[in-house]
Amino acid sequence: MNIRRMTLADIPAVIQIDALAGILLPWSPAAYAGELRKPTSFCWVAEIQTPEPLEYASPLPLSVESVSYPSGAQAVIGSITLWDTAGEGEIANLAVHPRFWRQGVGRALLQTAFHQAAALGLKRILLEVRASNHAAQQLYRSFGFIEDGRRPHYYSNGEDAILMSATVQFSA
Repeated sequence: MNIRRMTLADIPAVIQIDALAGILLPWSPAAYAGELRKPTSFCWVAEIQTPEPLEYASPLPLSVESVSYPSGAQAVIGSITLWDTAGEGEIANLAVHPRFWRQGVGRALLQTAFHQAAALGLKRILLEVRASNHAAQQLYRSFGFIEDGRRPHYYSNGEDAILMSATVQFSA
């Protein structure tokens, strides 16, 4: 697996993965393109060389076409966006294609964000996660995230958001 900076060419796959991973309102291509231009936004993708063809077709109506990777191609399988907001980091988005869940992809992306936060001198990283997303909460807790509060009925389906934060550890 390789983690690299997101490019404009990755956006259709990233949006498809967001939808397949359960993000209810995936960002638009213009929103992702805007993130790539902001100096306070850091976007990465995880990719693998796929042993077999992969096709990403969302269950949602999206503003991007389905994405296909032939066997042997470098396929985007996850992404993360970190914001530098007033001296704190915020994980704005983290999604992994469901076919690659529990294979260390989310962990590798989160480690990349923590390294960037440390390099920027950020003291904390904040995020919000759906109350029903226990696997993500478990991953976040393994990085030292703690629950700070809730936003009732935050998501479009009425589900609560759990607010979490973690201290960024600086290494010498």
